[in-house]
Amino acid sequence: MSSSRTRRALVTATLAAILPLAACSGGSDDGKAAAGGNGAPAGGKSGSQTFGELPAESGTPKDGGTIDIAQQPGAGPYYVLPIVPGAFNSTYVTYQFQRLMYRPLYWFPEGASPKVNPALSLAELPEFSDDNKTVTIKLRPGYTWSDGSAVEAGDVVFFINLLKAALKKNAANWGGYTPGQFPDNVTSAKATSANVLTLKLKEAYNPEWFTADELTSVIPLPAKQWARASADGPILDHNSPKNAEAIYTYLDKASRDPASFATNPLWQTVNGPYRLSGFDVTTNFYSMTANEAYTGSQKPRIKTLNFRPFTSETAKFNQLLSGNLTMATVDQSHVGQVSALKAAGYNVYGAPRMGFNFIMLNFKDTTDNVDKLIGQLYIRQALQHLIDQPGYIASKGMYNGAAAESYGTAPASSPYASDTVATAPYPYDPNAARKLLEDHGWKVVPNGATTCERPGTGATECGEGIPQGQTIKFNLFHRSEPQLHSAVSTAFASEARKLGMTITVAPKTFSFLIQNYNVPAAPSKAGEWAMSTWGGFSTTPYPTMTGTFDSKGSGNVGAYDDPKTDELIQASVHGEDRQAVQAEIEHLRTDLPVLWLPNAHTIWAWKNTLSGPQDTFAALPTTVLTPEYWYLK
Repeated sequence: MSSSRTRRALVTATLAAILPLAACSGGSDDGKAAAGGNGAPAGGKSGSQTFGELPAESGTPKDGGTIDIAQQPGAGPYYVLPIVPGAFNSTYVTYQFQRLMYRPLYWFPEGASPKVNPALSLAELPEFSDDNKTVTIKLRPGYTWSDGSAVEAGDVVFFINLLKAALKKNAANWGGYTPGQFPDNVTSAKATSANVLTLKLKEAYNPEWFTADELTSVIPLPAKQWARASADGPILDHNSPKNAEAIYTYLDKASRDPASFATNPLWQTVNGPYRLSGFDVTTNFYSMTANEAYTGSQKPRIKTLNFRPFTSETAKFNQLLSGNLTMATVDQSHVGQVSALKAAGYNVYGAPRMGFNFIMLNFKDTTDNVDKLIGQLYIRQALQHLIDQPGYIASKGMYNGAAAESYGTAPASSPYASDTVATAPYPYDPNAARKLLEDHGWKVVPNGATTCERPGTGATECGEGIPQGQTIKFNLFHRSEPQLHSAVSTAFASEARKLGMTITVAPKTFSFLIQNYNVPAAPSKAGEWAMSTWGGFSTTPYPTMTGTFDSKGSGNVGAYDDPKTDELIQASVHGEDRQAVQAEIEHLRTDLPVLWLPNAHTIWAWKNTLSGPQDTFAALPTTVLTPEYWYLK
């Protein structure tokens, strides 16, 4: 889903979103855990930070041709306009669909590094002045829309005006929204010339955060083509809030009509390297063709991209083995068959994605007092003690060695991450979990029904709102594909059962989970779920959790509410001391807004007839595609 600013429902969401980010996928080198391929833990921890090797760029580039890319099962795009509602927000929609057509003001990552990539950004790095309350952005000359008109500062203002109109209608209309932050914190946005934009901010912000988390979410939109309220209507002044609302309403409606995605002239005006050429609303198959008018740093050599849908990981993998796909992710359940892929002529490489994985907790589920139970830190600690990350990683039925231990919101690759990110604050220890329960007034009945015997709010009592006789029961909905999610959820529920806690496990599709079991996007369904796991969140370069774990964040899927976290996020966002975001990361690591799971490797396989700069393939585990740099030999 979505990230601090755009935590995407990883599928990753950053709900990303959320940018709930991104979903777990994975793979490994012949079933061995990565670097060196000997299955040895990296850095003394279970799992490894890379999997396989990146091939060097090779071969003579050939212009033209078609490549077939596999979509993740159940994760097709359902929305076009780059102001994505939380219910549709995922890394797949953002990074593998929209970004190919509409380029952000500032691009990330740079290869495998979680930082802004100047070479692929539409603007020079911003200049901050007036005590960090004025931001001057200079667009690079030469970038144009596919009709030949220039990408201008006014197109950025257009995006901001539409975003404000969207949020005025409903705060859930943008997955990256946090009340009080962008665009609320912008008092004025003016194109002072064709290439220069000046933003005036309500207060001072950390320039590192504002650039990496706010401005990377800004997508210039073609004002001269889209600023209308109907297909044949006149171009309107989008600086008028009334007009902006009418324009947004028109574009939003068109963006929810998949049957017209490839035929609506609106979506043929792009500034990215590709444009939609086909979309099957029944299957979610879509194709893109090269934008011959693309003026970015590399004109696309490959003419056609086919994104093929699948209903299961097994079906996808079988198509890889048969040679019918140019590239696809490899699920952890198929790691043991990587040697067969290599023999079939594929390169295989993976790494933990730029984000973190978890079991989401719903702090608003009042069914059977779930909110009161999850609201107790000691219960969250006990639950975390039941998750055996090293065991999960080693298990052939789970991660198959293709993951790294992770216990926090910043990936190990982040320059802001401390050495503790791979150290468990509450390591796997069922006895410790039992002791926590018993110390807080619970009668633990292994494989039975553990109940509260000492209700109350004292240090040795069950906690506020938990009555005598209360049992511990949760439901846990997991993503139906890949099977990794089922295996992890079942193992967790089995450990809980041994301590008399009941966790009922059931599958749902990825799209269903991020659209329905998401408190900000679907508050009426908050009583239907206690826990869910679909993958995780992808993160932006500056890993504060604003928008994701602050109490008012629109990407706060489980409605976690902690004043200390709000205070720390505030310091991360407004101060310039890097220790602020590190303090935030450490607090969240131990306060458990979610239950931490291993950071699965996102593993890709691609035919060795496909090549390009090594950095563009190093970025694949982040779910970001830059196919304009690729070519068929």
